Amino acid sequence: MNRENTKTTPKKREDRDPVCGKRINRNKAHITLQYKENEYLLCCPICQAEFERDPERYLQ
Repeated sequence: MNRENTKTTPKKREDRDPVCGKRINRNKAHITLQYKENEYLLCCPICQAEFERDPERYLQ
């Protein structure tokens, strides 16, 4: 087996709601918010309100 010719496929980036941890399809997110030069996908108005109330709590 020649490892030089073996291609590795990059792992698909998984988007998660930082509040509830739910996996989110980027095209179906309730809203995308920018905070401190990062983008956060949120699944519903409840998670949006929680994130907006205290975004620092949900930063990684």
